[in-house]
Amino acid sequence: MTTRAHLVALLVSLALVGGGVLGFGFGSDQDYTYRFESQTTEVPDSVPPLYSELSETERSYVDRALDGEELRFEDDPGNLPGLVERDDTYYRFDFETNNDYTAPETLAPLGAILLGLVGLVATIRWEVASRYVTY
Repeated sequence: MTTRAHLVALLVSLALVGGGVLGFGFGSDQDYTYRFESQTTEVPDSVPPLYSELSETERSYVDRALDGEELRFEDDPGNLPGLVERDDTYYRFDFETNNDYTAPETLAPLGAILLGLVGLVATIRWEVASRYVTY
């Protein structure tokens, strides 16, 4: 027999899971990496920007990536080029977005999801156990 307490516990657990998923989707902290991938002399389908047309900041990022450094950013660095033409050679770069699982903005929603899942399992076990208890 389902009681009001079972229903409230189930709804609270579902709200924690749903709120945690939404919080993770919209509020998790993301970090960015930019690194050199490859070079080629084949002309690509799209026209990449020339190295000389890049801003000074973008050129410094491209130069550091070409030197083998993997650049990491806490905030979105903007539009970094994925392909650059320099002296008839095309350089391809990889730009990735990664979740930072150690940031509080990410840990709080993950904790809510975990707490909600534990609450769901406990509520279901509580409901099943209450059906088989005879008084």
